[in-house]
Amino acid sequence: MPEVTTPMADCFPLAHFERALEGFQPPTEAFDPQGAWVNAYDVWECSQGSRKIGVVRIERTPLEARRARLDVGFRKGAAGGVLRAEMSFECRTDTLATPIRWQAQTAVHDPQDAAIEDTRLSETGEVGERALRVKVGGTVVQTPLPELFTVDWSLFDAVQRLPGEALEPLAFTLVDRLNQQMKPGQRLAFRSAPTIELGGKRIWREEKRTLERGAVYRPVSAREGATVTRLRAYDQTGRGLVPIVYWVDERGRLLFVLSGLIGYVLNLEAQP
Repeated sequence: MPEVTTPMADCFPLAHFERALEGFQPPTEAFDPQGAWVNAYDVWECSQGSRKIGVVRIERTPLEARRARLDVGFRKGAAGGVLRAEMSFECRTDTLATPIRWQAQTAVHDPQDAAIEDTRLSETGEVGERALRVKVGGTVVQTPLPELFTVDWSLFDAVQRLPGEALEPLAFTLVDRLNQQMKPGQRLAFRSAPTIELGGKRIWREEKRTLERGAVYRPVSAREGATVTRLRAYDQTGRGLVPIVYWVDERGRLLFVLSGLIGYVLNLEAQP
């Protein structure tokens, strides 16, 4: 029995980000989510229109003792300039890429790309035996250690190594960096494994319907140059956030992260 292919326009929330995905071509090269890799994403805002507002680059380096380092560079338009962040996380290679320690520096840069002094912020985090110690600027906060927890950028790594529909839903706490907030009650679960007509360009064609006398024509939406792609989707839901959908291809590479009006779209031209 042939596999059912779903038009992108019929697959929420991909349809909402149609403009951001126009012309997207899925990667064809080999990919090992357990190994060393670099993923670069364009950050899109899709409300009344669609516009690119930033970029993010994530590099994974395997370490000894079932650990890996994630180096994250983030740039996004902000009032009066551009918000820049450089972050590094040492994580376990478990199902949530649980962080062990991290450091982050953020600042808003002016149009000449100079950091605005009053916007500089530095953060470090470290996991102890019973507590999570986070230092933001000169403020240190110690929080009892949740049983299962992670940070947002770790999930960009973790979902690439999940087993699809075999995944048992994961309940965890999200550590919201730079806000010093714990968001318990998070849930990461398998959603579906659709085959999608991905990318290409939306066009309109006339469909003819023959009547008893004569015929009528109606416009029908189609995609030109789309690539049929098998995906796996995971949902993250929980307190204090808009639901997030992670879209992974069959090789395990994370293609899209879509949440409300904001989406991260893999940019193949920015790959090393």
